[in-house]
Amino acid sequence: MTIEIIISELDFWIMEAIRESRINAGLDQVELAHKVGVSEGHIGNIENPRNRTKANVRIIGRIAKALDLKSYNELLPKKVLCNDMVKIRLKLLQTSSRKQIKDQDGNIPKRHEVLSISPLSENELELLKQNKLDYLTILE
Repeated sequence: MTIEIIISELDFWIMEAIRESRINAGLDQVELAHKVGVSEGHIGNIENPRNRTKANVRIIGRIAKALDLKSYNELLPKKVLCNDMVKIRLKLLQTSSRKQIKDQDGNIPKRHEVLSISPLSENELELLKQNKLDYLTILE
């Protein structure tokens, strides 16, 4: 399945960093939710590109603490991103299990392939402000 989402580039980056850090810590979403003190589905919602739920600063702090990270920087990009709101086209991939673990080479399995990232046009930004631009579009 291919989807297109409208999202802050920073939110997308953080969403991916949370998932990667959680898997590196050997936790599933429910285990991390318990450690953070949020509902069992909340971490899954934060990590799911099809869902509008994103991590706020307070939750990022609680996640960093629950994962025993040394710095909040582990969940943030190393440099300031070029774009604010972007359109990201993703090809969703099948994952083999609910508890995502590293493969035999120590790699974290991808759950999607990023096909494209493009900044929103001025017209699209105006439509977004008017709440006339869909967050999620299923393409195929």
